[in-house]
Amino acid sequence: MEDHVGRLLRELPRETARPGFTQRVLARLDEPARSAARPVWRLRLAAMGAITAVALLAVVSAGVVRHEQSRKAERAEARRLLQEIRAEHDRLEQELQALSEPPVIYVGGDERLDLVVDVNRIPAEDGPEPATYRYDTF
Repeated sequence: MEDHVGRLLRELPRETARPGFTQRVLARLDEPARSAARPVWRLRLAAMGAITAVALLAVVSAGVVRHEQSRKAERAEARRLLQEIRAEHDRLEQELQALSEPPVIYVGGDERLDLVVDVNRIPAEDGPEPATYRYDTF
């Protein structure tokens, strides 16, 4: 089979160059102007690539700077909100403390007299603990 294919290939006509091929190749080799034009084109292409790279770098840098500025603004806002929350917490804690420790107790009275005792003025060792401070009354 290989002999058959080889024989068929040998029977094909040989390719020949078109007329004037050798003269055209030699003329191209003798032309220095065309070969000098190629580096200028390559230089322009390289310059355009460098300009594109610099522009891309500038855009990315601007994006990074803007992102950092927005993160700083978000952090500042978070700090401000945290300060507000802490101030509100302190205020609520003071109110809760004022409500949980009544300064006076209404003992009773009639139409002419109300009896009120200031708990803060009674020393703890002088008497029993007021019912308002005990949990077993509830």
